Amino acid sequence: MRKTIAAQPPASLASTLRQTLALASPAGVFRHFLRHREILREFTRLEFTGRFQGTQLGMLWSLITPLITLGVYTFVFSVVFKTSWSGGGKGGVTEFALALLAGLACFEVVAGSAARGATLMAENVNFVKKVVFPLEVLPVSVALALCAQSLLTLGLVCVARLVTGDGIPETAVLAPLGYVPLALLASGLGLWLAPIGVAAKDVGHMVTAFMQLYFFLTPIVYPLEAVPERYRFLLAANPLHVVIEHFRRTLLWGQAPDWTALGLTSLVALIFALLGFAWFMQLKKVFADVL
Repeated sequence: MRKTIAAQPPASLASTLRQTLALASPAGVFRHFLRHREILREFTRLEFTGRFQGTQLGMLWSLITPLITLGVYTFVFSVVFKTSWSGGGKGGVTEFALALLAGLACFEVVAGSAARGATLMAENVNFVKKVVFPLEVLPVSVALALCAQSLLTLGLVCVARLVTGDGIPETAVLAPLGYVPLALLASGLGLWLAPIGVAAKDVGHMVTAFMQLYFFLTPIVYPLEAVPERYRFLLAANPLHVVIEHFRRTLLWGQAPDWTALGLTSLVALIFALLGFAWFMQLKKVFADVL
């Protein structure tokens, strides 16, 4: 990859910035994916259904896996360490479990997109070699498929609310708004990491290690209020925390969204995804030479 890049004539900083801004144009990116919507739809479907293809239980694994994880974390953090939530609900183990499930649903989208993004080009060398194939569709299709899978997990939250007699709050109709920043964050991560994964094969291991750290730096198994106040603003600025809190507020606690936080997070996620798209498009021309 270094040889290929070195062989190209150096571009001025102004020229590079103009090219990046042109590629990151929201209207241009929207039109680009609109042209390739059929490919995007098909690869999202294949990514969603192919995850459990050939298994005996099929799609049921998308529910069994988070439930097992939920059981372990609920026991350790709610029963052993006595962590609890009181964010507008009744508290207790049930409240903790549902708040945790909402957090896990969002985290798996981001973690899955990052992990797959780091190895995606190497897994699809046959598409990389095809000059006309829109490779940028692959990381986005992974993010969308993971978002669709998270819907099943969040559906369990709603079912649990009905079973416990609490019912689904009216604010639940606003819950899908959380998928705007979530899908943008996940897509952006995949677009940023895919070119890095082409050049550095170790990036997949680095992403796995970082995501383990990121999990505990995000208020998923503990409420933000449990963090010492002098560090609280750092965790509150985490975009994923805002998304998770949005789902908890609207699905569990019957509270209106924090429109300011949701709007700012969506804007940051949009910029992150657009710059990731520009980064990917500028480097994808050398993928075939490196792989």
